[in-house]
Amino acid sequence: MSAVSSARPPRLSLTGLERWALVVLLVVSFAFFALDGTTSETFLSAPNLRNVLGSQAVIGVLALASLPPLIAREFDLSVGSICVLASIIIAKAMADLSLPLGLAIVTGLVVGGAIGLMNGWLVAYLRVNALIATLGVGTVITGFVQATTDGNSIVGGISPDLVSFGAGQWLGLPRTVYALGVVGVIIAYILVQTPYGRYLHFVGSSPASTRLVGVDVARTVLGSFVISGVLAGLAGALLIAQNGNATPQPGADLTLTAVSAAFLGATAIRPGRFNVIGTIVAIFFLAFSVNGLTLLGVDAWINGVFTGAALVVAVAIAALLGRRGAAA
Repeated sequence: MSAVSSARPPRLSLTGLERWALVVLLVVSFAFFALDGTTSETFLSAPNLRNVLGSQAVIGVLALASLPPLIAREFDLSVGSICVLASIIIAKAMADLSLPLGLAIVTGLVVGGAIGLMNGWLVAYLRVNALIATLGVGTVITGFVQATTDGNSIVGGISPDLVSFGAGQWLGLPRTVYALGVVGVIIAYILVQTPYGRYLHFVGSSPASTRLVGVDVARTVLGSFVISGVLAGLAGALLIAQNGNATPQPGADLTLTAVSAAFLGATAIRPGRFNVIGTIVAIFFLAFSVNGLTLLGVDAWINGVFTGAALVVAVAIAALLGRRGAAA
């Protein structure tokens, strides 16, 4: 054994601390606020727990929407803007065109998929940097939403069934939590069990090698943005269900939280890889931590600061894990 190899420190098993650290942080964070005398009563109340769980469906679906492009080493920074646009289109379809709920939602999904197709075409075929392309598209969408709504929310004409779904419960849990679970299962199946999911991981690992074995890299990347856009459109429908109206809010905040959860999730369960379970754990870690800090009396700005800090830390850890994996 050489002196270099014998001096190398042993690697921490991925089945240990690295894999479960975020889960432990979630448990510790939850326990802290549950036991703290200032927050325990409100934090553990059923209405508060249901509110935190139910309010994460939109962010959760957007975080899952971010995964396919991220796995292919691309970014979609337009998911939040697509979500808001889809919510406006779905609401207008019901209020102005009197479309039934199902058809209105399909319209939002189609619009989301079409924008995803445009994003994918710009990135995969025109070779525009994904950060620039999707940030630009998201900015254009935000301007379009403001222009078409004059900054006003759409309240009337929305299907009561959609609002009821957002406010209702099944077995004591908000219905939107089940929607997030269904989407999570579907995306996990696509990413892990289908040939397309394997191609997506191959592209993220080595586009050149993937191309050599006959996989159409550009089409695979294009597909990842279409999936992202469709899921962002679905998040738009959940946004209406959650709020009871369609509000032309900035999509950038939604995107930041979603991407933060996706990167933070890549540090857990399968460290160094974007994965569905880790992403969902990250969503609720962020949600319960911010909720607890708010109950402690911290000002509202803590949401953005905590989420932004989580993104920086998650990217740093992901980079470290990537270098360790390459060196192994």
